[in-house]
Amino acid sequence: MGEALAVQHKGFHGRVLFVDLSAKTHRVETVDGSVYRDYLGGYGLGAWLMWKHYPAGTDPLAPESCFALSSGLLTGLHTPFSGRIQIVGKSPLTNSWADSNSGGSVCSHLRAAGYDALVVTGKADVPTLLVVRDSEVSFEPAGELWGKEVPETFDALKGRFGGKRDVGVSAIGPAGEKQLRIASVMNDRYHAFGRQGFGAVYGSKNLKAIVVAGTGEVPVAHPDELKKISKRITDEYKKDLGLVARFFAYMAKPKGWLAWMYRFMARMGSKFQSPTASMRRLWSQRGTTAAVALSVENGDAPIKNWTGVGSRDFPLAKRAMKLDGKVVDKYITKKLSCGDCPMPCKGIVKVKSRGLSDVRRPDYETIIGFGANLLNDDIELVTACHDACNRLGIDAVSSSMTLGWVCEAVDKGILTKDDLDGIDMRWGNGEAALALTIKIGTGEGCGAWLGNGVKRAAEHVGKGSDAFAVHVHGGEPAYHDSRFTSLMGVTYIADPTPGRHTAGSASWNETFGAGFSLPKAADKKDWNVKWKGTEGKGKAQALHSNAHQAMNGLGLCMFTMLTGSLPWAELTNAATGWNLTDADLLACGERIQNLRAAFNRREGIKPADFAPHPRMLGEQDGNLDAGPLKGVRVPLPVLRDDYYSSMQWNKTTGNVSKARATELGMADLLEGFTE
Repeated sequence: MGEALAVQHKGFHGRVLFVDLSAKTHRVETVDGSVYRDYLGGYGLGAWLMWKHYPAGTDPLAPESCFALSSGLLTGLHTPFSGRIQIVGKSPLTNSWADSNSGGSVCSHLRAAGYDALVVTGKADVPTLLVVRDSEVSFEPAGELWGKEVPETFDALKGRFGGKRDVGVSAIGPAGEKQLRIASVMNDRYHAFGRQGFGAVYGSKNLKAIVVAGTGEVPVAHPDELKKISKRITDEYKKDLGLVARFFAYMAKPKGWLAWMYRFMARMGSKFQSPTASMRRLWSQRGTTAAVALSVENGDAPIKNWTGVGSRDFPLAKRAMKLDGKVVDKYITKKLSCGDCPMPCKGIVKVKSRGLSDVRRPDYETIIGFGANLLNDDIELVTACHDACNRLGIDAVSSSMTLGWVCEAVDKGILTKDDLDGIDMRWGNGEAALALTIKIGTGEGCGAWLGNGVKRAAEHVGKGSDAFAVHVHGGEPAYHDSRFTSLMGVTYIADPTPGRHTAGSASWNETFGAGFSLPKAADKKDWNVKWKGTEGKGKAQALHSNAHQAMNGLGLCMFTMLTGSLPWAELTNAATGWNLTDADLLACGERIQNLRAAFNRREGIKPADFAPHPRMLGEQDGNLDAGPLKGVRVPLPVLRDDYYSSMQWNKTTGNVSKARATELGMADLLEGFTE
């Protein structure tokens, strides 16, 4: 009967593939359509599956643990900006809820194979490839690939199974094999599940790679209407821009002679927002690299392990502009897309002096992390560090933040080069940063303890080094300073994935005036906030974070939130035949956020466990004495409590109110975790 019902579904299959690596078995479980209507796909379906199937209290690296690759509701339907894949589970880095979002074709192939998600448990007895070809599932030996770096692994798998049009591939490098807790998973070679340590989860299961090939289609309720809407969106993004829009796009690119204005705007809390068309043009040209130099100068980018002042320690004209997107552009050989994208914002680069070719372009987080954060202005060395991360399979944010901690430990005499296998890691030494990045990625020598993130590195070294290990419950915060954008700080300490910057925040509205993705679901006065102060920010944070989770449930790209808004409800209804409104989608996002948070409550994690480091608050030596953030202190606990109130979460336990859970139709599901 379940199979018969599945045939009637539109926009999804209602089928999830479960694989046990220990027993080398698989089965298919049907999922009722109401689950999709309430939680969509992606993180939503994934959270629902983990709530049902993840054994509470289980170590994420234990064979009994599980994870899921989960497709967004629109992924695989060739809708614009839906070429994303999502993974969910429990993080070995933070021991909390974990999810990650990446470009790649695995989920499109998974949907074509007839499944909305893949759940993996158990541990293979030898290095293994999990291969899914439509209804056929096989477990193939991967011993010849174990120990190989990511490019070599993907080349071998491409020769064996075909390119990304034939199969989607998700694989790990040496770091994941050694179960380093900052290990990443690489998808279709160039894209990463970077944060959370999912590479270590693959490694703990002896899983070298997942290969998926599908030849079917996802049934769609109104195919002609879906194509019409998709064409409208694509045409809008690709249309020529007028002179005014081109001018704004030009002005939005950082310029050394405007350094004073960038500092002044940050000091005054003045928002700057280019017209939508200009943002689209700028983003398609440079992606996140467009924000590098500007962010260093205005204080958005924390540098020198959160103690530096960009305008003083890494000034725009003399140093930061050496890392600007304009410089990166010179190395690009071709554009790179996540798939189904009319605005590809990534690129492939070649750096002749370093022998690098066919390498994904470094983006904002990597350039700040291995560049400005370490006071290194050599873009070629930054690119080499970025390449090492992707080749070996480690997260760029966690590894570069850990290197910032190393520099400070060396400064303070706590670490010497003898502790670092002879590497003299000091501020500005890009060659040493590259050498240590490779150590981390291979897990050799000092890399064996540095590869578990800054919290565990400080525990290993001791000597008071934990005092300057900047993290939230083991998760290194990303390179957007909470002293600059307070609501990003709230995301770091209030989202179920601590330290994450891509988890949903009103910070883009707070600082740049970005609009709301579900405009018919909330009044502007509730989602639009001032840069400075605290008024109304809890409600705005709740609205934006819930909308972000709806976006993840649909499988769409987060950068569309900076470049206008997509007709989410129209796309969803055309695919499914439902009649959802913006408000309905926002409620879906709220359910997803509640389920992600409830996972942590079930694991015994309370709100107080996600404590910000003093530097994130502008306290102690994080109270800067110069620059646009001089003297800024951030009441993150106050803002977090306001957010919790808006979500109707108890500030002590984190549980959602039973009344709100009932309104959302989640009271029975969350039994024992409401009050």
